[in-house]
Amino acid sequence: MAKGCGYALASLAAGMAILAMASVVYVEIGPGAVVLALLVLPIVLGGFVIVQDTLRVRSIAAAEERLLAQERDHVRRTVDFIADPSLTEEARLAVIDCFIPRLGLDAAASPYRDRFVVVPDLAPSARALLERARGAVVTVYASEVMRRRLLDGLANELLLPRQIWEIALLLWVQTHLHEEQRAARQGVVTPELLAVLEPQQRALRRSIDAVTARVESLERYAHRVQEADAALRAQAALGNNEKYRALLAHTDDDEGMRELEVHGDALEETLARSVRQAIEAGQTLET
Repeated sequence: MAKGCGYALASLAAGMAILAMASVVYVEIGPGAVVLALLVLPIVLGGFVIVQDTLRVRSIAAAEERLLAQERDHVRRTVDFIADPSLTEEARLAVIDCFIPRLGLDAAASPYRDRFVVVPDLAPSARALLERARGAVVTVYASEVMRRRLLDGLANELLLPRQIWEIALLLWVQTHLHEEQRAARQGVVTPELLAVLEPQQRALRRSIDAVTARVESLERYAHRVQEADAALRAQAALGNNEKYRALLAHTDDDEGMRELEVHGDALEETLARSVRQAIEAGQTLET
């Protein structure tokens, strides 16, 4: 509103300035010049209005962009959802916009509804499984062996988000099927109804077991990565062996010095084996 008032005042000031100039021209030059000035006046005022309107539209658009960016950032921080990692950036923003009340969009009616999972919509047991999977992935990403690129970083950056998305999607489907099962058992349960529901329930149970196995596989991978991290810490501690060798040398402990050397050689092999096992555990996730 303040900018609109400013534009109005500027227009009024410009009009008054032009009238003042016309008066001066009339006195100094004559009526012919005044007629010319009056013919030019609408063109000048029209151009001025167009410029003002363009600036106003740009200002409104910039303010809207800033507000939308703030609202999207708020959604990222407060709404717990998992999106298909293959979504384009435009599609991902469209999903985020579904959670901005001001835009009036319905997440359930989104064209990308089958490409994201709202975590609070999952059953408690499903959420617990998902959190285990997410925790395993966080462990891998936060590891020292990952930071040093001793693991296949590119594969992890692509594979692990895909694993989390697939697990979340399966848990979402299982949650809805479980609700269907519960609703079907309301009221009288006949043998005919059980004949339909029990095979469905067994299939649901097998699916839940399969997802649980996938989560456990992620956890095993994360544990291997932690073991590799521990081997790295041991390798770092190995650098202090010279201090202990010097100490033993001063105490004439040749056997102790030989023992340090043997442990150092064994540690190098342990580190290599731990990293190799972590990599192999990660490769099993692709199958």
